[in-house]
Amino acid sequence: MKKIFTLLLICACNIHIGFAQASKSDVINFIQTELNTGDHVFKMMTNQKNPRQSAEPLLVDENGKILDSKFNMDQKEDEPILEFKSAGAIKLKIESKDSLFIIRPMENSYCPLIKIDLKSTTVFINDYILKDVKEVSVKNTTNVFESEWNGYQWWSDVSGKSSKVKPKLTIGRIKENNKLYIEILWVENDKKMHYRLLE
Repeated sequence: MKKIFTLLLICACNIHIGFAQASKSDVINFIQTELNTGDHVFKMMTNQKNPRQSAEPLLVDENGKILDSKFNMDQKEDEPILEFKSAGAIKLKIESKDSLFIIRPMENSYCPLIKIDLKSTTVFINDYILKDVKEVSVKNTTNVFESEWNGYQWWSDVSGKSSKVKPKLTIGRIKENNKLYIEILWVENDKKMHYRLLE
């Protein structure tokens, strides 16, 4: 009985390692396929909440303040529409050296230096180390991209310096328009920074 249990335990360990290696190879394949080296221009995007239009015309004062109380009372919290609005552009260079992919700003900006180590699938955002990675797979079109998209997200359980911000990097490919999406969350000079970039 002990031999059978030991054999089952060994098989289970081997299966787990196989899944881990497959996941790592998927990350590597995604980075090598989707991050094209060279110079890129990304739109800096910002989320904008636009309230849904009321069926009845709204009453407003001379300053544009809504006077119709039914509008606020009837509206649910999940009803505002999130829209992606462009907030300028940024130029990034993507380089590949040995097993390292580097994303760096081409001009003076707050955008951090990002390094992706393919050997360990670890991400470095400036001095932050992001070791945890998971696949992101959005199968519906009810999102700000109005499209399915997939990619990977790295994060760190360690909060940013003197803040509760946990650094994060998301890289994805939008199915509808084949554009590259990069989202970066980090701390710069004790200030939370959050970039959403769309190629």
